[in-house]
Amino acid sequence: MHPDDSHSLLSRTQLETKLAGLYNLLERFKALLQQRDATWNQYDHMYIRNQSKWGVGSYFLWVLICTIGFTLIVTAISAAIVANWAVSADSEQPPFGAVALYLLPLPLALILSTVIVLSKNRRTVTANQRIDAQNEETRAWILETVTPEIYTIEEHLTAARREYQQHYGGWFPDKYLNAEDVAACWHIVHDGRAETVKEAINTLVEDQHRQYMQNMAAAQHAEQQRSTRVAQVNGIIHASMKGAMIGTMVDQGNKTRAALRAPVNVRVKH
Repeated sequence: MHPDDSHSLLSRTQLETKLAGLYNLLERFKALLQQRDATWNQYDHMYIRNQSKWGVGSYFLWVLICTIGFTLIVTAISAAIVANWAVSADSEQPPFGAVALYLLPLPLALILSTVIVLSKNRRTVTANQRIDAQNEETRAWILETVTPEIYTIEEHLTAARREYQQHYGGWFPDKYLNAEDVAACWHIVHDGRAETVKEAINTLVEDQHRQYMQNMAAAQHAEQQRSTRVAQVNGIIHASMKGAMIGTMVDQGNKTRAALRAPVNVRVKH
């Protein structure tokens, strides 16, 4: 083996080892973050959700309900007034008040709906204040319960960050600092396609671009195949319809020619 080849093999092996170490560190860091999130999330169900205030939609819904209700009441009152007028027959025209009452439902509905919505929202604010206080107590209890476990996880995260700064800080580009890209670079180096981090990153970018173009070409090919199938089906349908029309025309022509060739009996009167 040539000395340069031995040196290249050694450096590539060292690069593989360092990339593998970085990959394992990133995976460990990812697992610790997931563990920390899972630890917090298991207590989410203990929190109480705040109530929502009524908005414009609720206001106009109450306006509609109140308008219908007041209209029914006014109708009943007007019917009683008209019935009383019909019995007494004091005048030829029905009382004006029976008609004027129908002007009241909408204004009354607007006023009552405003009172209802404002009252509900005021109660919602008070209820949310109680909920916030209760959630704060729950949060304090969760912190007291979870702190030992979270503290252990944070210690491991701090150790992982320290290890990264000591062994890998500034060595690998931040843009590609994820387990998937690091693993891809390891395979590139392992296959002998790169001997430095820069070469591995460049090869990775080329592979990603090539894969993107292949995916795009595959999508275009699939779309072309779909369009071809649609065109073929349309062609078959068109040909079938055209054939049916031609067959009908030929059949009609044959019937016409047969009718022309048929003997005609002419009766002559003597």
